[in-house]
Amino acid sequence: MKVYKFGDIPVGVETRGVYFNDNCINYLAEKAKPEFVIKATDKDLEFEQMQSEDDQTYPKSYLEFIALYRKFCEKAIDYGVILVHGSVLEIDGKAYMFSAPSGTGKSTHAKLWRDCFGDRVTMINDDKPLIKFREDGIYAYGTPWDGKHHLSTNMKAKLAGICFLHQAKENHIEKATKENAVKHLMNQVYRPRDIMAMSKTLEYVDKIVNEIPIYEMGCNISKEAAAVAYDAMKDGTL
Repeated sequence: MKVYKFGDIPVGVETRGVYFNDNCINYLAEKAKPEFVIKATDKDLEFEQMQSEDDQTYPKSYLEFIALYRKFCEKAIDYGVILVHGSVLEIDGKAYMFSAPSGTGKSTHAKLWRDCFGDRVTMINDDKPLIKFREDGIYAYGTPWDGKHHLSTNMKAKLAGICFLHQAKENHIEKATKENAVKHLMNQVYRPRDIMAMSKTLEYVDKIVNEIPIYEMGCNISKEAAAVAYDAMKDGTL
């Protein structure tokens, strides 16, 4: 068993394949005492294979990698941590998340920020970041579950805004209504199987909506899209 730290939660992980250890090496916390231990069974791996959106058969080591994150997220809710599907970056000390249905272009939009603002931008996570509720605010954390481009950093930053994207010819951004914000978040948040954990997740979604500025943006793939989003979100006053 090795100990890793995700979302500042030390967790013991029992693995059978090397894929997990290879991908999580930057998150090792060998001297930390684990809060809990996770491992994936053959049944867990079969479940992940069935969840795949294509007919491809995945290696067991990869399925274990995915299954272990699901195991972690089921437990992490008890420590004030949830998974929200999206691409999150840091600029000038603040974290901004972009989320949308798969294929809409959230990773493309995050790349526009990197193209537009250069070294000011650090990718926290391009696919499955963690959101942690702390006494001093709500933070986004990097994880090794970082999408096909493998863009992530083992870091955290205070979340300053969430933007839900859709494609448009012209760039425009507005504050989301509370109703729409909840709807968007519920489509992208990890939903635990346990009823009590799901209840806590709903509480955290409500907390995000009440404390974090949430936007809806129609955007194209020009650098102007990044500038429009940043100008609207940087002060949270739109």
